Amino acid sequence: MKDKIVEILRGIYDPEIPINIYDLGLVREINIDDEEKRIFIRLIFTANKGCTLADLVTVQVKYKVMRAFPDYKVDAKADYNEEWNIGYATLEGRMMLEEIYGKEAIELLMKKDSKIESLVMQLRINKEDPVQYMRKALDDRYQTFKNWYDKHKIL
Repeated sequence: MKDKIVEILRGIYDPEIPINIYDLGLVREINIDDEEKRIFIRLIFTANKGCTLADLVTVQVKYKVMRAFPDYKVDAKADYNEEWNIGYATLEGRMMLEEIYGKEAIELLMKKDSKIESLVMQLRINKEDPVQYMRKALDDRYQTFKNWYDKHKIL
């Protein structure tokens, strides 16, 4: 049963990082109580409290698991008390991050106090013109994702 839940979670992608939530390490807990027919899933997010799409992902998790297990009461919770770090990602997740963002990004994230936000700041190319930076970052991200999607054909 847990394998089926993990399979479902691997089909749900982070809205900003094109990696599934399980391999990215956002799924911190899966509890299955067969006696009471309950499933509990605890999620964290890379931007923690700053994640504007946390509720959307949490609802998506709940309803996809509910659909697969209609006899169970499913509860998914966004936990904002635990901060994400690269150590939570699976080996596959780290490999995907490296493939998309480069080895340097992973090395930066492996530093003790490093967070996603510091990665974004480190990778900024034009600090003087934020509009130009965002335009290029968006174009680069789209192209990287398109190349990755073309290679993997996830949908």
